[in-house]
Amino acid sequence: MIYALDTNIISFLLRPGKNPDVVGQFKRAIGQGDGYVIPPQSYYEIKWHLLWKDAPAQLGIFERLYQKSFTKIEMSESDFIKAVNIKTDLLKKGTPIGDADIFIAAYCIANNSLLSNINQNPNIPIDSKALTVLKAAISR
Repeated sequence: MIYALDTNIISFLLRPGKNPDVVGQFKRAIGQGDGYVIPPQSYYEIKWHLLWKDAPAQLGIFERLYQKSFTKIEMSESDFIKAVNIKTDLLKKGTPIGDADIFIAAYCIANNSLLSNINQNPNIPIDSKALTVLKAAISR
């Protein structure tokens, strides 16, 4: 299974001392052959936030983690078209969602991956098993 990690999950991985259970679960899952990707929007959100916060240690951890542990898949033109269609459909239904979440949803659909995050937005595909494991780890 391929899991796309949302920004909040990546934030937990960048604070291993505060979230050892999340980091341990992540390492075990990689060892079991699960694949992980960071959607381009999540990469953008993490990187600008760390630069803005002037957090060079976390930025270094993020860059090493990104280079070592993740498959890189860029968004294609068809992914952007999918995002436009999702946004249009949701607005017609009266369900506005931010552009970053729309892009992440389109990315997950196009790459047949499940979004692993802590936010429970019912309009974005989320893997409930990953959420359960991560919520349990975070609540300890």
